[in-house]
Amino acid sequence: MRNQSKEWSSSDVAPGDRTDAWQSVLSTNYREWQVPHRLPATFYAHVKHHDFAGASIVETVCDPCTGERTWGQVRHDDELYVGVQLTTEGRERFKIGGAGVEVAAGDVVVWTTDRAVEFEVLERLHKVTLMIPWSVMRERLPERKQPPAGGKIESRTGVGSLLAVHLLALSNEIAALDERVQGSVSRSTLELLGIALSGQQPSALFDVSAAMLRRVQDYILQHLHEDDLSPTRIAEANRISLRYLHMLFHRGDMTVSGWILDRRLHACKEALTDPAYNRQQISEIAFRWGFNSTSHFCRAFKEKYGSSPGDVRRITEFRS
Repeated sequence: MRNQSKEWSSSDVAPGDRTDAWQSVLSTNYREWQVPHRLPATFYAHVKHHDFAGASIVETVCDPCTGERTWGQVRHDDELYVGVQLTTEGRERFKIGGAGVEVAAGDVVVWTTDRAVEFEVLERLHKVTLMIPWSVMRERLPERKQPPAGGKIESRTGVGSLLAVHLLALSNEIAALDERVQGSVSRSTLELLGIALSGQQPSALFDVSAAMLRRVQDYILQHLHEDDLSPTRIAEANRISLRYLHMLFHRGDMTVSGWILDRRLHACKEALTDPAYNRQQISEIAFRWGFNSTSHFCRAFKEKYGSSPGDVRRITEFRS
């Protein structure tokens, strides 16, 4: 049995309706997106969608346009997907947080649906995208505990080059591929992807996770004195999912709350050893940096530094 495809073309839509129709097609194939600017009457796009063993392959040709996946759309999405995109023609620019990348023909880029993202097609684009539910990827690659970080995969040489060729061949042959062998082909595809991801080198232009972590940490430091600083508030302020926030810190072997506590304790120690704070009580210093319990502060401080806040202050005063 051959795999059935679904096709859509802007040529079948009235020019005045193409913006709404294009937004709907993007959302159907790549999770929910919005098109922030009206498209010209001459806008052309063609999309072909194939179901593929629990995932999908989407082949898209489109004229220059923009789109965005907002924090609100991310927050209300009930399933995480991983997109693996091969660009075969044209240029496209992505922006996630404060980082971005421009992709051209031959480039392979990985992205996930748990982050707010913008794209801009710079010239007529032809791309092939494998959209994989994270649940499927995790099941078939059990050694991978977290979704990919996102970014470019080196696709000119090595395994990345094999992955690019494989994606292109898969797109060309998927319509003729018997459904009975799709499971085996899917496993081979994900194994190849897993190997390519394991050798993925951080990109200075698209190290999204590192850039987002720095942005989140800067936000925390700016609001460190506020006792209602919580992971939920931090995620919402930075327009990322709570799951993605925890993943950012998990890669550094620390929890979000653990990092906040560490920075607060550090700030308090700096104040306790600074003569400018000599007139302030220890409790005042603790409250100044977001603690709402003096006893909790003292216990955490001694556990981290091996001395009580009072001992640290007395030692500093003695030395001065």
